Amino acid sequence: TFYLSYKRSLYLSMVRSFIEHCNPIWNNLGKVRLYAFERLQKNIIKWIRNEPLASYTNSQYLKHLSDLNILPFKELFIYNDLRLFYKIVYNLVPLPLPHFISPVDSSTLRSTRANFNIIHGLDYTSFTDTIDIRTHSALKDSFFHRTVQVWNLLPYQTRQSASLTVFLAAVKKQLFQSVDVSSIIPIS
Repeated sequence: TFYLSYKRSLYLSMVRSFIEHCNPIWNNLGKVRLYAFERLQKNIIKWIRNEPLASYTNSQYLKHLSDLNILPFKELFIYNDLRLFYKIVYNLVPLPLPHFISPVDSSTLRSTRANFNIIHGLDYTSFTDTIDIRTHSALKDSFFHRTVQVWNLLPYQTRQSASLTVFLAAVKKQLFQSVDVSSIIPIS
């Protein structure tokens, strides 16, 4: 397991760090390019596990990723977006929310089970995006527009985590649980 840990660290520091550095750019990749990244990672996982000739099903690949605590690329990009958004919301970086992103106004909501926590003041971290995509189509894949949608899907307890570390651990766990095995790499 020493070599496994060593190879994992080498991969994360030498390859993955470069890709994560440009997360906002890579996040808008099409499926073809995303699959290319995932195929690369699949080969690297085989190298880390000393199984260069192995053939993994998507389920096996996902299990190996989970064992190594490495997210698939699609989920990694979401994870990094959410990390930056958390830092913005809690003023951990000197970047304000843009004018078109604002907290949800509880007085404008109908009383439903979905809105219960917002209306009763338990959820103060839901945001609304006022961009009209029909007139601003260039912004439909922008960081704030795509991230607010994912952010609001998180449980409010996760969004209100006391620290970034606690938040990221909860997000990573939820992302691993939500991975669609069939969407990782097309089975050939």
